[in-house]
Amino acid sequence: MKTRCKMHKKTRLPKGFKLVDDFLSKEEIEELENDTSVREPMTLITGGHESETLEESIARIKKAIADSKEEKKMYSIRLKVKTVDAIKKKAAEAGIPYQTYVNVLLDKAAFA
Repeated sequence: MKTRCKMHKKTRLPKGFKLVDDFLSKEEIEELENDTSVREPMTLITGGHESETLEESIARIKKAIADSKEEKKMYSIRLKVKTVDAIKKKAAEAGIPYQTYVNVLLDKAAFA
């Protein structure tokens, strides 16, 4: 049986999610970024295009952050449970919160 580290002992994860402890530390990331032997563009899979470089991903993410700081207002609508479940699943696959995902979908529909 796996046990969680003390920091995550009381953490309750939503159904379908799991705790991943195999991430890089800040120092390890900086070491990789400063490694002169690795000079080809890095490709990220962050919901953007597969051919997107690190710099392009950062620019896209910064724009998304700036756009998200616009004034917002809360709305309440009734949706089918299966619709919300499907949206939550797609948002999880994209690695973003489902409300953010819904916001993106609505923006695309409104301004297309």
